[in-house]
Amino acid sequence: MIRFGIRQSFDRIEQIEDRYANINVPVEVALPYYWDIYEPVRGHLAEIAEKIKSYGTEVLSIHAVQAPITDERFKIWGNEIADFARALGATNITLHPNNVNKDKAVQDEALKNLEYFSELYKNDVVFCIETFEGKRRVFTSDEIASFNLPMTLDTSHIREDEKVWSLIKGYKERIFNVHLSAREGAKQHLPVDDFCKEVVRYLIDNKWNGNVILEYLFEFHDQMSKDLELLKAMQ
Repeated sequence: MIRFGIRQSFDRIEQIEDRYANINVPVEVALPYYWDIYEPVRGHLAEIAEKIKSYGTEVLSIHAVQAPITDERFKIWGNEIADFARALGATNITLHPNNVNKDKAVQDEALKNLEYFSELYKNDVVFCIETFEGKRRVFTSDEIASFNLPMTLDTSHIREDEKVWSLIKGYKERIFNVHLSAREGAKQHLPVDDFCKEVVRYLIDNKWNGNVILEYLFEFHDQMSKDLELLKAMQ
């Protein structure tokens, strides 16, 4: 079954009520993007989870802070975010594969960290690696697949439609989330277009099980609920 939702982010605790209290659709809770913004809320995750739950908001997934998954500190902040996810009833967390001076040792360290969480949480919480095109990413989209890692497929981060289709058709059993939006040249996270609808149609027809999360630039946020209803009506 496909669960449809929208990405909803916050930067400060003071924004929680405004962002999550009166929302009528399921969400992916996106934690503050950069570490220096995340640090002030880090010690308040349990309180934030309680607030979001008190509003009756359905949470499908969590998007983690952008931080390296290639060192020991990941085990600390990853555990904190896993506890946050479990408190909200979310079963997966999206991670960015950080940029590195790439070699096997660095990649092995990231794999060891991910294996640690896999053994710790089993299927209660799954850490998913998001797709990006940069070759310096610790895991490219092809490497996510070659290492059989859980994936969050972002349609806007991949320039070639053929590449998106290759991943969806060849790896859909390990794709837990699709971050859905269109791109036009270098501009990403635009409202869904016909290609995005074709992706959703394929996922529905193939009885894929996972989350489809709309992720739009802020200027298009007013469109997300309408577009979400349009996609849900395709089921």
